[in-house]
Amino acid sequence: MKNKKVFIILSLVVLVGLAIGINYYFGSSDQQTDAKYLAYIPNVGDGTVSIINTSKLESVDTIKVGEAVSHGIATTPDGLKMYTGDLDNGKVFVYNVKTKELIKKLDTGKRVHGIDITPNGKYVLLASGALEVDDKFNYIQIVDTRNDEVIKTIKSEGQSPAHIDFTKDSRLAFVSNVMSNDVSIIDINRGEIIDNIKVGIMPNESELSPDDKFLYVANVQEGSISVVDVALKKQIAKIKVSPGTHGVAVSGDGKYVWTTNRFGQNISVVDVKQQEIVKSISIEGEPNHVSISPDGKFTFVTNLQTDNLMVIDTDTYEVIDKVKLGSEPHEIDFIRVQ
Repeated sequence: MKNKKVFIILSLVVLVGLAIGINYYFGSSDQQTDAKYLAYIPNVGDGTVSIINTSKLESVDTIKVGEAVSHGIATTPDGLKMYTGDLDNGKVFVYNVKTKELIKKLDTGKRVHGIDITPNGKYVLLASGALEVDDKFNYIQIVDTRNDEVIKTIKSEGQSPAHIDFTKDSRLAFVSNVMSNDVSIIDINRGEIIDNIKVGIMPNESELSPDDKFLYVANVQEGSISVVDVALKKQIAKIKVSPGTHGVAVSGDGKYVWTTNRFGQNISVVDVKQQEIVKSISIEGEPNHVSISPDGKFTFVTNLQTDNLMVIDTDTYEVIDKVKLGSEPHEIDFIRVQ
């Protein structure tokens, strides 16, 4: 009987300890543990990163980085680290997601515009682009996430590399060059550019189809999407969308491409098989970047003018909520909490 009581007491101690550990890792229960995903969004104008509970659709915290932050942002697949930059001064900051403390600062020596991470989490790629033609903006750098060090600096023939997407096996990177109207393909293991593909005018963001067969590229000055055949390494179609096509996201089934059209002040949903717009969502302000939630239920759009996050139901195409962010919000990245 005595041994049974001791066993029960020890079991309760273990359970309490586990509960404390879980709360320490994920944060307070009313803010983070009730969220399936947290969204991280850089606010370029005030140098902050907003953290959004995607279940409650509310801001749960803000990290102050500096006077400005980079347009891109990256979080590791294990949810432990977050990468942001200071845009013009060449610094990359690595944060501990649990404690929100700065754990490392890298001085890259280049402008830090785009920040994207390979699906396997091994490498972060940095793009130095600006809306200028100058050799100093034509660099792509590779950061090894094990030691958080720049291991390769690539001088690009493309002008002003901006945003980056990757094949699911983390072997190839596709980098949009906004001032030379092409996309560079990088072999990540070799750390080399292996090809360049001509697309539309001022390609800003791109995303691969779920099967990696096609790359969809948003062309700002044409208001169009370029469809690139990855195997052929060439543009095979161009879909007219709306003025200022800037951000792009592909649905989980690969049937639809969502775009943000900054000058048209709308969001388009494009049927890629029919190559036509099936829905146009007019909004107030300037839609900037777009991401579909990992569970596919919502489409999140940052608004550059109104400084908020618009939440759209992917089934009804209705804007169901708006979450206040910092000044000039840009890309969106997700961390799975539970």
